[in-house]
Order: sequence, then C-alpha cells, then structure tokens
Amino acid sequence: MQEVAVIILFLVAAIYMGRKLFKQYNTGSGCASSGCDSCAPVKKEFKLPDHLKS
Repeated sequence: MQEVAVIILFLVAAIYMGRKLFKQYNTGSGCASSGCDSCAPVKKEFKLPDHLKS
C-alpha cells in the first residue's frame, strides 16, 4: 500500500513540475494590453534563458 502512495505522490509531483516548466517557457497568445505583445503581428522570438545555454 505504501508503494502505491509513493508512486502516486511521485506522479503528482512530476506532473506539477512539468506543468510549471511548460507554463514558464510557453509563448502562447495573450492580451497585448498587458505589455507582452504576444498578439502583435510579428511573433516574438523564443529566447533560451542563459542558465540553460551550454
């Protein structure tokens, strides 16, 4: 029974972190009035953060 609880806890944590990373690097659409300009006719370039460059 404990193994099942550990597996479920691990899966929930993995999904949480995956969702958090996806939202951090997602360049989806948004409202231009918020200042992000994602609705602009020219799409912004996706820039990889410096800490992930090698």
